[in-house]
Amino acid sequence: MKALPILHAALDDARLTFRSRPALEAHQRRLAHEHLRWVAAHSPAVAARFRAAGLPLSRWPELPPTTKAQMLATFDTLNTAGVTLAQALNTARRAEQTRDFTPRLPTPRGPVTVGLSTGTSGTQGVFLVGEAEQARWAGTVLRALLPGGWRGLTRRHRVAFFLRADSPLYRSVGSRWLDFRFFDLLRPVAELARELTAYRPTLIVGPPAVLRAVQDQGAGVQAERVVSVAEVLDPDDAGHLRAWGPVVQVYQATEGLLALPCEHGELHLTEAHVHFDLEAVGGGLVRPVITDLRRRVQPFVRHRLDDLLRLHPEPCPCGRAARRVAAIVGRQDDALHLPGPGGAPVTIWPDFLRGALSAVPGLRDYRAEQTGAATLTLALDPCTPDLGTQALAEVRAALRRSGADPAQVTLSTVPLLPLPPGTKRRRVSRARPLAPEVTP
Repeated sequence: MKALPILHAALDDARLTFRSRPALEAHQRRLAHEHLRWVAAHSPAVAARFRAAGLPLSRWPELPPTTKAQMLATFDTLNTAGVTLAQALNTARRAEQTRDFTPRLPTPRGPVTVGLSTGTSGTQGVFLVGEAEQARWAGTVLRALLPGGWRGLTRRHRVAFFLRADSPLYRSVGSRWLDFRFFDLLRPVAELARELTAYRPTLIVGPPAVLRAVQDQGAGVQAERVVSVAEVLDPDDAGHLRAWGPVVQVYQATEGLLALPCEHGELHLTEAHVHFDLEAVGGGLVRPVITDLRRRVQPFVRHRLDDLLRLHPEPCPCGRAARRVAAIVGRQDDALHLPGPGGAPVTIWPDFLRGALSAVPGLRDYRAEQTGAATLTLALDPCTPDLGTQALAEVRAALRRSGADPAQVTLSTVPLLPLPPGTKRRRVSRARPLAPEVTP
């Protein structure tokens, strides 16, 4: 991809840094008016949703939300490039098996990039991105992540990407000024550590659990920025990764680019491009329902995410009108349901347990999994008697604070086993039968 469209997108994104909420919302209404007319005319699935709801396009905020499962069920008529789910899955799975991520799908609307999510919720998501959307994504991301913003495009940078799967979406921004290197998560960690040290990156991007593991293997680097992606960034991970450089995070999913850091390192929703309705779910948490106002190849209109967010109540020092994310708490289906004092189940949000276990001195890593109606297993590293006792005490106190009855919960500790290579870490989860993987 040529650099000019990316630079244009970066400059345009800088122009869309709104300082007042009314101006930002007026911008969203203008985008929505044009975007939804185009999408409804080219996506039969979106048009059918409006007809089923008996709503004109102007009343799109009232459209009943859709889910990932519904999106996949209507994939063939949802996307506007004429790609079937079978084609998308075959292309993406072949790339993951061969580790050759260069092929793109030819379509009447031009070549599209295809990718898969990790499927941690039990259903593997599929995404399609066209060339114009790719340029917009690249310009927006580089402006936010490169030191110096869009001016960083005029300096040489070496970017290390630690990913389960490479993608033309990332490599498209490579140039004589930007060198991108893919560090395959399926390779041995010690190998990755040696290669990273030799590469001397200026920017490091990857899941925090992977970056911690590479760091523990002795990778010695000094980067201008470390970017956490794909997993919740816990404070203890951020603290360790600061040895490499300033740490920020990006909130991105199959459904799109959802939040980026500002110059103060605070995470802001990408409201210049995506409309967010935020459903309260209790405990000060919200669940996003998004309408992407830019993506046309694979439209997302009133699409409900599984993620839980906690918003910051105060405005950001940067002055942006886009709402600030205090924490990405995790997935709603990772919330635990444990007995309260009366025996009825109460909801325990993942950050309660993450906060409790992060307070245990000497605990390097952990996973907490609800394995039964009143059973919670703590996998600890290291799993010593003293650390186990402290971890159990902290968790019992967290359960009590969050309204559960620790006396009715069976707690146990086991050694933490390494995850299979390429698996996304979920530090707090609830065991449940996984939904069957989508097949063509």
